[in-house]
Amino acid sequence: MKRITVLITMHFDNSKGNFEELRKQEMAHIMHWKEAGILENFYIKSEKDGAMLVFKDTEMQEVVKNIEHLPLFPFMEKVEYLSFDKMF
Repeated sequence: MKRITVLITMHFDNSKGNFEELRKQEMAHIMHWKEAGILENFYIKSEKDGAMLVFKDTEMQEVVKNIEHLPLFPFMEKVEYLSFDKMF
């Protein structure tokens, strides 16, 4: 089973936007993906400076499009897309 993992490192400058409002909008997107069945897992780094998302049943170009439409995308310092085959 194919999985696409997205590793995100954030850099947010509080002087450039309302982080809490953007975070709420971001979580609405993420919950929509979970409800649609394409997001298998979502982790936030302990340092709160990034996240890891695991998508299933979705092609790479769709995952990239989804991530680029997130409200916090302009503050993402680094985004890595990794494709895996789930064994169990």
